[in-house]
Amino acid sequence: MTAHVLTGSEPRSLARHRASVLAVYGCVMLGIVARMAYIDRPFDHRLVNPWRQSDYLQVTRNFQREGMNILYPRIDWRGDTPGYAEMELPVLPWLGAALYRVVGAHAQVLRALAGAFEIASLLLFTWLARRLLPPVGAGFAVAAFALSPLPIILASAIQPEPVMHFFSLVALALLWRWRESPRCLSLLGAAAAAAIAILCKLPALYLGLVFAYVVIRKLGTKALADYRVYLASLIAVLPACAWYVWAYHFWTQYGNSLGLSNEGHYLGWDLILPPRFLIGNLTWETVCVVTPIGWVLILAALRTPDDKVQLVLAWYAAAFIFYIVSARTTAERWAYYYHVLSVAPACLLMGAGIAAFADGRVIAARRGWAADSERRLGCWLGAGTLATLVFATLFLIHLRDARTQWLQEMRTCALQFASSVAPADLIVVRGGSMRDARGNPIAHNESMAFAFMDRKGFNYGDEELGIDTLDRIAARGGRYWMVNHDELRRDDLKRLVESHYRQVDTCTEGYDLYDLRGH
Repeated sequence: MTAHVLTGSEPRSLARHRASVLAVYGCVMLGIVARMAYIDRPFDHRLVNPWRQSDYLQVTRNFQREGMNILYPRIDWRGDTPGYAEMELPVLPWLGAALYRVVGAHAQVLRALAGAFEIASLLLFTWLARRLLPPVGAGFAVAAFALSPLPIILASAIQPEPVMHFFSLVALALLWRWRESPRCLSLLGAAAAAAIAILCKLPALYLGLVFAYVVIRKLGTKALADYRVYLASLIAVLPACAWYVWAYHFWTQYGNSLGLSNEGHYLGWDLILPPRFLIGNLTWETVCVVTPIGWVLILAALRTPDDKVQLVLAWYAAAFIFYIVSARTTAERWAYYYHVLSVAPACLLMGAGIAAFADGRVIAARRGWAADSERRLGCWLGAGTLATLVFATLFLIHLRDARTQWLQEMRTCALQFASSVAPADLIVVRGGSMRDARGNPIAHNESMAFAFMDRKGFNYGDEELGIDTLDRIAARGGRYWMVNHDELRRDDLKRLVESHYRQVDTCTEGYDLYDLRGH
C-alpha cells in the first residue's frame, strides 16, 4: 500500500520539478535570444545614448591604430591634444581593439562583446536566483531578468555597463557564497570582482554598501578586528583609486573627460525642493526595472521573514541610495541605463513576492482568503509584470530605432562631407550646451559626427559659438566646420559666416561644411 502511494506521488512531484526546470531553461534561452537580436547592427543612427557609444567606438579605433596601451585611452574630439581622456578603465574598447586586429574593424565586434557579458550575467543571475529563492520564486525572477528591458538594450550597446553589470553580479555571487561558507578566498574573490566592476564604471561603488551590510550581519562587531575584512576592502578600493587618480591627470593636463570631472552629478537643494531627485529615479525604476505591478510584488516580498530576502532588499536599497546621491545624473530623462544596477535585486524581490503569494503568506493568512485565490492573484500579478516588462522593452527599442531622425540626418551629412575632408584634416562640430537649465556644468562633447565621419577635431559649446571662437579654433588647427542650419539662424550668424569662410559643401538633410581658413 505504501509502495503504491509512493509510486503514484513521486512521478507527479518529479513531473512538476521537471516542468519547473524546463520553464527556467526556456526563460534563459528566450533571454539569450533577446540579447543577441541586435548585435549584428552596424554603427548607424539607431542609438538612444549616442554620445557614449560614439566615444567608445572612437576609443576602440584609436587603440587599434595608435597603440594598445590600456592606460592611454584616446578620443577623437581631442583638438590639438594627444587625445588622452579621463574615463573609466576602457575594458570593452581594449578587448574590441584586440579583436579588431583578428577579425577586422567592425562595430558588431563591440556589440557582440557587450552581448556576451549580458548573457553571462543572465546565466549567473539564474544560478543566484535558484540559490536564494524557492523554485516558484526563482523561476519568476529568472523570467523577469530575462525579459528586463535594460539588459536587453545594453546587450547591443557599445558602452561599459554590460561589463560592470557582469562583474557586479560575480562580486555578489561570491559574497553570498562567503556568507554561507565564510572562506577567505570567497571574500577576496568578491572584492576582486567588485574592484573590476568599479574600474569598469564608478557607479559600482554602491557595492560597498552591500558588502558592509553582509559582512556586519555575518560577523557583527568582530568584523572590525578581522584582517581579512580590511584586506578585502583594500583589494576592492585601491585599484579604482589608482586608476581614477591616473585618469584625472588627463583632465587637468588636456581638458578631456567623458563626463567625470566636467559634469555635476550629485544631489543638491535644487533637486530636493521640489523633489526632482525622487521623481526622476522612481520614474525610471517604474518604467524600466520594476513596473507598476512589480511594486506590488516587492511589497509582498516584505511579508517574507527569510533572511535571504532581507539581504536582497539591502542590495536594492544600496542601489537606490546611489541613485539619490548622484541624482543630478541618474534622475535625468536620458539616464535610463544607470538603473541597470537595480535590475537583479528588483527581479529577486519580485520573485520573492511571487513565492509569498504562492505560499499564501500575503493575504490568506490575515484576511481569511482561500490560499488558492491568493495563488491565482499572484499568477495574475506575475503575468502582468512580465507583460509590462515586454512592453517596456519594445518601448525602448522604439526610442532607439524610430525616434532618431535628427541623428540619421547628421550621419547622412557626415558621410557625405567625409569625401571633402582629408583624413589628417581636423573637423569642428557642435558639442552641446555647457550648462543645464539650473546652471550646473555638463559634459558638452557630443562625439557622433567624429564617429560617423572617422575624423578628429574640435568641439565647442553652444554658449561660446561665434566668429571669435571659430577663429580661435582655426588658429589651433581646426579646418572644416560641420554646422547645422539651425545654428546659423542664431543672431544673424549665417551672414557673418559667409563673409568670413568658404562654403565647401551643403547637405539637403540640414548641414553645411565650411573651410575655416577663409576665402
